[in-house]
Amino acid sequence: MAIEVKVCGITRKEDAETALTAGAKYLGFIQYPKSPRKISLDSSKSVMQSVDSFSFGKVAVDVCPTPESVVRMKDTGFDFFQFHFPYDFDPNQIGQWTELVGRSNLWLAPKIPPGNSFPKPLLDLADTFVIDAYSKDKFGGTGNTSDWNSFAHYQAENPDHNWVLAGGMGPENIEQAMRELDLRMIDVNSALETAPGVKDQALLKKFFLCLQELEK
Repeated sequence: MAIEVKVCGITRKEDAETALTAGAKYLGFIQYPKSPRKISLDSSKSVMQSVDSFSFGKVAVDVCPTPESVVRMKDTGFDFFQFHFPYDFDPNQIGQWTELVGRSNLWLAPKIPPGNSFPKPLLDLADTFVIDAYSKDKFGGTGNTSDWNSFAHYQAENPDHNWVLAGGMGPENIEQAMRELDLRMIDVNSALETAPGVKDQALLKKFFLCLQELEK
């Protein structure tokens, strides 16, 4: 089975086109105001429309969004909604996201501190989970490698859900990740950039070429 790739932190039309031409199945547009890769809803829509000849999943990425923000993202035309949140975040608010977009369209990205187990109640609220590198002060986009052992454990324990590996994925470690893990979906971002929100075109192409060679 081919690994599906989401290229996140898209802010430019040329990066969107390069990623999709290379083989990306999803593009992520970060709505979180504190992110250096923040893009407005209007600009997100413009970039998505510029590559509408491609078939791809449009992913809105945010941290603890309000229901009103989620509605605005839906109205912009996003297909999927990747929401990051603290480990102790109110599950009732997560339930509101599920009601607004549906569990099949919701990608939950809990920030799980080292030594903590996966919060099982989340399994009833979404079909897809993004496991990113833990940072005390940040939500994603750190460039650090995530805890692969925990990822493998979560996936083995809950095979009926979709598990997305994020955190520092690039040409240098994709072979090792494929060798050690049963990867189905991966999220790439900062490891393929020259600056936040600006993808390195050569690295982006190199990553997909590496992945395609490994999948043969």
